[in-house]
Amino acid sequence: MLEKYKDDYVEFYTIMNNAIKEDKISHAYMFELDEAIDIDTFIKDMCKILMIRNKKENEYLNTLIDSGNYPNIKIIKADSLWIKKEQILEIQNDFRKESFDNNLKIYVIEDASKLNKSSANTLLKFLEEPEDNIVAILLTKNKYSVIKTILSRCINISLKKKTYLELDKEDISYKFVEIIEKYQKRSLPYLYQLVSDNDLERKDFLVVLEQVQRIYSDLLHNSNSFDSKYNYFKNGALDSLDYEKDQDKIIKKIEAINESSNYLNYNVNIKTVIDKIIADVYGGE
Repeated sequence: MLEKYKDDYVEFYTIMNNAIKEDKISHAYMFELDEAIDIDTFIKDMCKILMIRNKKENEYLNTLIDSGNYPNIKIIKADSLWIKKEQILEIQNDFRKESFDNNLKIYVIEDASKLNKSSANTLLKFLEEPEDNIVAILLTKNKYSVIKTILSRCINISLKKKTYLELDKEDISYKFVEIIEKYQKRSLPYLYQLVSDNDLERKDFLVVLEQVQRIYSDLLHNSNSFDSKYNYFKNGALDSLDYEKDQDKIIKKIEAINESSNYLNYNVNIKTVIDKIIADVYGGE
């Protein structure tokens, strides 16, 4: 089961393979998923990987997991916009009951970015006091949209094929980052012009913002490992970033862009979204 991820998702394969070989399964994992990954299939694969591990293939267990009727697996999805505190409490109560086959109990949170303050605090208590044979699997498309206290309690593994560090310099999203870093709180007219010059509509601008978040996320991940392949990020505009010392600033930008991009779903115009990003990042400086 794990082998199918070996070629495309090396980091995931390596970490999970070593954990299984050494029998050191963590109590909580945060997986940042590539758009190409089918979430339902990934959940079933992960449950099989963790529950079967070094044992021989178990067709009966596979059938139970595939059917969605295995009582040791609980999946939490957002109720409307948010994952609610009551959904976390329900899992905790269910898992206090004895397992019918002494196997692991796994709970999956499909979109961890939809944990609000109340549900995150409830989950945090669960993560801080892990019980034997209970494993949490949290899924997200962007780990920096998840509350930081939750991230810090999990093993974080990326299953992202594409890195936006490899984007061409002329890419709009790269230019967006370049403008922010070069002009900072004076960026607004230049960002407006970028949008105008490229005739960006709302849906296009949302894609650009998603890529901008990936650029900053990649800068964060690669802060200690730049080589010649990434030199254009260390020339000119981005020279002002100290990738080690400025991690909090980079995270602040990711969070501001993520929060502001949500406004695009409420008919807020693009210029107002740009205003909010710059105000949230630089307004207090």
